Amino acid sequence: MMEVDYDNLRVNILCEIIFISFNIPNKPSMKQLALLVILSFIFFDGMSQSEPSKVSAFINEGIKLHDQKKYDEAIAIYKEALKLEPDNASANYEIAFSFMGKGQTNEAIPYLEKVTKTKNRVTVSAYDLLGSIYDNMDQKDKAIEFFKKGIQADPTYQRIYYNTAITYLRMGKEKEAIPYLLQALNRDPNHASGHNLYASLMAKNPETKIDAILAYCNFLILEPTSARSATSFIELKKLLGSGVAKSDKGNEITLSNGTDVDRNAANLAISLSDVASLIPGLSENEKLGQQLKSIFSIVGELAEKKVNKDFFWSYYADYFGKIRKSEYMPMVAHIIGFTANQEENRKWITANDAQLQDFNKWRIAIPRKVSM
Repeated sequence: MMEVDYDNLRVNILCEIIFISFNIPNKPSMKQLALLVILSFIFFDGMSQSEPSKVSAFINEGIKLHDQKKYDEAIAIYKEALKLEPDNASANYEIAFSFMGKGQTNEAIPYLEKVTKTKNRVTVSAYDLLGSIYDNMDQKDKAIEFFKKGIQADPTYQRIYYNTAITYLRMGKEKEAIPYLLQALNRDPNHASGHNLYASLMAKNPETKIDAILAYCNFLILEPTSARSATSFIELKKLLGSGVAKSDKGNEITLSNGTDVDRNAANLAISLSDVASLIPGLSENEKLGQQLKSIFSIVGELAEKKVNKDFFWSYYADYFGKIRKSEYMPMVAHIIGFTANQEENRKWITANDAQLQDFNKWRIAIPRKVSM
């Protein structure tokens, strides 16, 4: 039986079509043959690109509709895309996202599970959403399972570490939560919620009060004016005033008796900083500035002397030590204490707007990555 070369047959058929369309003689020249080859590549490339371009157009249109909260219309568009490419990761992810926008999380699950079988930029996001869905359904072990698979798929994705920490905390497993929270902060030093959560966790333990103070300060630098900023500043003030008991006999300082000598010294800095409250004639803003300068100086000096640094010393203590030595320390105090005296702080910050812009550029440029 004769073996048929189908590739050659397809090219010959294509050539015949082009001969007829362009009135090319039956025996084309070498230049004409070269033209045929180029045209054939264009023809086949156009054929291969037509469907994906339609899918992309559908997805883009669906995203626009979703952003307008027209979830039903977006879902209908995504379904058209999936008719053409049922396994398209982006289309499956986006339709799931729109179902979640409608509050129909059960409908979103099969589409997200399909995405997890791909290696795509949205694969880790699908794992993250599935984890959050199962967390909200109180299937927390299953949520943790999906979060961990997502981390394996993309270890650089910051949000999934934070969500893993949240789920562990809801399970009452604080010890398991903290390492994931630290990983989240390490990947995004500008994640305000992460700093606020870390501060609230560290504030529970007298040995880590200094950790809580610096984490609250970091949060307030990033988010100084919100409703939760006012709450966090109140918690910060409580910590700043702790460690000193006032009585008729004078002030008594409570010493930390933890096993970490350097951290004990850093915690002592909190008590020593309260001396600022005894200086006559200072406004509340000025007292806060003096307290923070004292604490930042001590922890910064301690951090500089340490050889083996854990997360606190390399991430927070180093950072605030640099702030204390910078020209921006007065600005930072006004930002951190903004909610306590908004009118005075707003005037000061407005008058120093150029310095505020410089400070934001400066703090972003400071490296905060920690080897973990």
